[in-house]
Amino acid sequence: MEIWTLEKCLEGEGGTRNVEIRASPDRKLFRYYEKVWIAVDEDELLYHPDGGYWSCPEMSGYYASLEECELGAYSNIGWLERAL
Repeated sequence: MEIWTLEKCLEGEGGTRNVEIRASPDRKLFRYYEKVWIAVDEDELLYHPDGGYWSCPEMSGYYASLEECELGAYSNIGWLERAL
């Protein structure tokens, strides 16, 4: 299993959501991962010491460049807005 490196992080909504863009080891492929913080109440069955956990509701297909991957994230993820 190869480890993909973090190339860029697009932040949103007060630190509870972000999109990580990662590159393959040879930097020929890129993909994005949407990450959403899920807060867990104290009465839940599982204990989470940080008060929640990160979920990954969407992961993209493969892109040939960082720019294409970033554009794909902006067009596919509704809450992600480009800074003007």
